[in-house]
Amino acid sequence: MKSFAFRIRLRDRLSDSDADRLYGGFDEEVAVEEGPKGHFVGFEREAESFLDAVLDAINQVIGLGFEPLAVEDELVSMADVAERSGRTRQSVSMLVSGQRGPGGFPRPAAGNVRSPLWHWADVVAWLESEAGGGVDFEDRLRTIASINGELANRVLAREHPQELKRIRQRLAG
Repeated sequence: MKSFAFRIRLRDRLSDSDADRLYGGFDEEVAVEEGPKGHFVGFEREAESFLDAVLDAINQVIGLGFEPLAVEDELVSMADVAERSGRTRQSVSMLVSGQRGPGGFPRPAAGNVRSPLWHWADVVAWLESEAGGGVDFEDRLRTIASINGELANRVLAREHPQELKRIRQRLAG
């Protein structure tokens, strides 16, 4: 089993009792976050695959009465990138600065100048395509996009079923 970290964005604001329900509803520790970009539940979960970890968490979130809107990959530091990719911190620092490799390392998604943070899926995609990878990473970008498409379809089916029907008819291959 591997450990996977990710977060699920929820539809509605969370009251204190909602947060308590989330904290009490999972066997593992979760992080409940509120901010300008929405309301999230963060997970670090063991599973056979990233897909299994996310789908199990989504099912539990729905079972607790919350509407999941999207899955976001975790944010990682340079040290995290080094550990996960099997590189040294110095090697990652040089990739980030463009001193090593082809350049074009992904832009940080958060953090600050001294402690930038990247979406792990963005880093993985760059490592595989630009830096020669050398490590077999799971295709998290495609998995996240597929899950988010289905989560959007759940909302659309409920709120605008005719639009979803038209989309499916027009895009059917």
